[in-house]
Amino acid sequence: MKNKTKLLISAGILLSSSCIPVLAQQTGGGKTGQLGNEDIDIVKEYQPVVNDAFKINLQPDQDTLSTGTGQALKYAVDPIQAKSQYNTSPIKPVRIKDDSIRKLYKGWVKAGYGLENMPLLDASFNSIRSKNYDAGISLKHLSASGNIKDYGFPGNSRSTADLYGTRYFERFSLGAHAGFQADKVHYYGFLTPPELFSKAETKHTMNKVFGGLAIRGIQRDDDRWQYKGALDFYSFGDNFDSRENDIQLSGKLSKSMNNSAFELDLAGQFGEIKQEQFSFGRSIIRFNPRFIIKRDLLTLTVGGRVAVETNNNDSEYRIYPEAQAEYRIIADAVRVYGGMYGDLQRNDLSQFAQENPFFGNFVPLVNTNDKLVLKAGTAIRMEHDLMFTAEARFRRSRHLPFFYNTWNADFPNTFTVQYDNGEVFTLHSSIEYKRTEKSSLSASVEYNRYSLDELEKPFYAPRLRAGLNGHYKIGEKILVKADVFLNNGMDGLSYTKKDSLVVSNVTELKGWVDFNLSVDYRYSKQLSAWISMNNVGFSRYFRWYDYPSYRFLGMAGVSYSF
Repeated sequence: MKNKTKLLISAGILLSSSCIPVLAQQTGGGKTGQLGNEDIDIVKEYQPVVNDAFKINLQPDQDTLSTGTGQALKYAVDPIQAKSQYNTSPIKPVRIKDDSIRKLYKGWVKAGYGLENMPLLDASFNSIRSKNYDAGISLKHLSASGNIKDYGFPGNSRSTADLYGTRYFERFSLGAHAGFQADKVHYYGFLTPPELFSKAETKHTMNKVFGGLAIRGIQRDDDRWQYKGALDFYSFGDNFDSRENDIQLSGKLSKSMNNSAFELDLAGQFGEIKQEQFSFGRSIIRFNPRFIIKRDLLTLTVGGRVAVETNNNDSEYRIYPEAQAEYRIIADAVRVYGGMYGDLQRNDLSQFAQENPFFGNFVPLVNTNDKLVLKAGTAIRMEHDLMFTAEARFRRSRHLPFFYNTWNADFPNTFTVQYDNGEVFTLHSSIEYKRTEKSSLSASVEYNRYSLDELEKPFYAPRLRAGLNGHYKIGEKILVKADVFLNNGMDGLSYTKKDSLVVSNVTELKGWVDFNLSVDYRYSKQLSAWISMNNVGFSRYFRWYDYPSYRFLGMAGVSYSF
């Protein structure tokens, strides 16, 4: 029975390995049935067996104690030139196209007429491009003869003629100019009645003849001395028998030396002044040497100024130090500067006449002595279109000139000059935006604070001045320009009469804003029509006490090039 069972188990194992199901039966004892489930334990002695393994040989196969140099490597470069198939061709010279050269016209005329009986003529005639010479003539005239309500006749005019020319030689240029200027105004600073004085009685004419010669070296060689010199003169006079003659000699020598330069300015101004109450000669001789040292982004200027002043036979010597520095924080973009210096400023009758033509028959002339001037500022260029500048200046001076009006019961209001010692602190800032020729915009503001020894106020010197101007080109034919000017913080003098006593009073003049607008229509490159409007706000303001401005001025005209 035991052997039979083993055979059946073996057969079952074989059949199960062949995936054929087997049913085992057990016979015996005359009975037949299924084997059923039964656990069988086979007991046999365990015999462990370990397979052979291949071990890593940790011992080197060769002798590592012996060393050798081995075979040296050899390198070689074959000196064979690489072949190139590049074919050269001649380079064409760079030239300016003919259509890019702007055509020049020899003559130009601008003529117009405006309100208040105001004719305008501006003409010039000039030589065109030449390597040998440049010459021309300029003529201008502007006048107005309109009335201002409740005031005297305010007619005025200015006419100028200027002839100039320059001859170019191989090493230098020689130039000359001569001209004439005639100004006429009327003293209209009186109220009632306007017919109190005739036009002939209030007329003030001023004539000036001027001219000069100039020579200048045109060789740009650092090893050579650079030079220029000039001789200028003028003669000024008016119908009040005031006369002023002046001759000025000036010259400059300079030489570059590595990263430094030496400059020397020389000038001598000699003149004579004659007025109804006095007559004397006056002169100033100047001597100004200086060294300019450049180191990377830093520029230093060190020197001195010597001025010898003579009035009649009295002479005075003045020496002023000069020291200035400039540092470019970012080259061509941001720079800061500062310095100190002094100078002697000449005051002339012709100079005062340009600022205030309503002076009388007595104007004292004293030179202004700037004993010390301190300044510091910065200039910032943002991109290529925007420029910003700012400067602060302190000035300590003797004989600062100020206009003030005098009292005269038999004549309209006139002005003279009074001098005072003091200090002036100035802040000035400007910003400018320019984008090609199509548009531009600029603005500036200046503030002055005066501290004077004797005068109660700095008469007729505005403490705040500002300006805004710009232009815009519409298409190719229309150009629009606008200007706005602001003046504020100015004082003058007024007079009151009680019985036989005349009392002066400090009077604050009302500030003003002057807005100007002009439009230019360019019909062609030669012909254009224009219109201009001044004081568009119709404001009446007083630059000088009792001398009001026109409320509005308009003018139109044409300009032509030939």
